[in-house]
Amino acid sequence: MMKTRVILLVVFQVLPIVLKSSVAFTIDNTLSFRSEELRINTNNRRTSNTDCCSSKNSGEANEWTSSSTDNYLTTRRNLITDCAKVLTASTILLAEPKIARSAVFVDPDRYGDKEIKTAFINRVRQNIRDILVQNPKLAPLFLKVAIQDALTYNAKTDEGGPDGTIVQIILQKQQTNPNLIELVPAAEELNNLRIKLKRTTEITMADLVAFAGAEAIETVGGPRVVVQIGKIDPTTITTNIKEYPDLSSTGKNNGEGVLNAFQRSGLTERDVALVYGTIIAVENVVNDATAVEEENDPIEVNEMGEQEVDFPSSFGGPKQKYGKQIGALDKSIFKSIVSEKKKYSKVLEDKAVEEWAQTYAKKKANFVKDLAQEYGKWMALGAQYTGGNIGSLLDGS
Repeated sequence: MMKTRVILLVVFQVLPIVLKSSVAFTIDNTLSFRSEELRINTNNRRTSNTDCCSSKNSGEANEWTSSSTDNYLTTRRNLITDCAKVLTASTILLAEPKIARSAVFVDPDRYGDKEIKTAFINRVRQNIRDILVQNPKLAPLFLKVAIQDALTYNAKTDEGGPDGTIVQIILQKQQTNPNLIELVPAAEELNNLRIKLKRTTEITMADLVAFAGAEAIETVGGPRVVVQIGKIDPTTITTNIKEYPDLSSTGKNNGEGVLNAFQRSGLTERDVALVYGTIIAVENVVNDATAVEEENDPIEVNEMGEQEVDFPSSFGGPKQKYGKQIGALDKSIFKSIVSEKKKYSKVLEDKAVEEWAQTYAKKKANFVKDLAQEYGKWMALGAQYTGGNIGSLLDGS
């Protein structure tokens, strides 16, 4: 991180000097060239005047002198015009306009060396897991926020991508898209968490959104998901997308629109099946866990009149490293999708998507393994690396 800052500091300090030197060199050459032209014209004028004075024809002398004067004035005008052009060009070169990034930039050294990076990852994941254990209903919303962020990528133009700006878009006051309005509670939670984490680390919203979706999957008993870290937040919203797909598990009017959104991002029907299968599975686990909790665990109040908080334990297997899981996620959801497809999202009725759902419902298919791999790819759409070792780009905790 320090190395990147030093490089940026050198670039921003040295570049203006180089540009100014180039501009000064150009102006100096222009002035020298015009001065030499003026000197030659002036000498010609003097010589011409001398010849004209010795001539008996005074009319010819006056005509020649007038022509030389006009050339002299024209040369001066050209000099002034050329200098103005150079100065205008220098102003354009030295200006610092805001340029929207066209893709997701990743700095592998953003969070320091391996030890610092590991501590950072643990802290972020632990905070997200705590939130999800306390409020499991946020799990499918976190996942949808991450997917909507990824689907802003346009594979043809290489614009947009999972850069975290989806949170800002969701929280816009004039937001009227129902597919984003349902995600407001998740966006607010992520915004608050980022403020909390920034007291100790400069985490980007892009990384936080990717972590949130990954933890949502793991918290409900899904696979360990490895995501890229080191994304750089853009200075402006880089997507011009006006419509966001309906990611609800029971959406009845989201068939063609969803397929178009995935294809625009360079994804296939297989990705559609994985995304919707995962969303349905996460929602089912959360609904079951919430129902059991409400039935068996009434809210307790302590002596101070405050609600008791059950903090998750960090002990247990590797999957419980950041706290307890609230269910189990496996391919059984696809058996339900195949047998009761009318119950779920209309996009699952698409022939190609349905074929993938049938594939994942079979014994030999490994939905869990594919999900772990594909989620990492979704969060890497449009990624451009600024340097460093590829191994340090990944969350390998």
